Amino acid sequence: MKQAVLAFAVFALCVAPFALAQDYDALKREVKMNEGAGEGKIEEQIQTRLDDQARLNKEAEGVEFENKALEGKVMKVQKVHDFWKTIIGEDMAFLKKYEVVGGQHVVVEGECLWMIAGMEYGHPYYYKWPLIYNANRELIKDPDLIYPGWNLVIPAMQ
Repeated sequence: MKQAVLAFAVFALCVAPFALAQDYDALKREVKMNEGAGEGKIEEQIQTRLDDQARLNKEAEGVEFENKALEGKVMKVQKVHDFWKTIIGEDMAFLKKYEVVGGQHVVVEGECLWMIAGMEYGHPYYYKWPLIYNANRELIKDPDLIYPGWNLVIPAMQ
């Protein structure tokens, strides 16, 4: 019997803190019913349960604050997503007109592979210079040394 009452008390405190009685008299009646369970004096039980309720309420407030912060971040991400969806469109047709299909590039003085990649593939694709290097291995022995007048093959971006 004591184990069943103890199990119920643990359940009430851990799983359903909102189920604890809000007013002192109702809590006192609940504790009086379990008085024979060996849990100690009624006042101690009431104070313990009130302390547990206060602790759980504080934890719930913290979780609510975190949830509101996360909801704000999700809203910002959704706004950015919606913005780009209106610009690009559902089928990405906007990007298809900028698709690079390859070609040739004549090196001029002062150029390097990452600069050529940026010019040929577009601004954010400077890091694609190894594509150009690998397509021109027979001409380029050292990727740091390219010379004006070389005609480089520009492969399609993958």
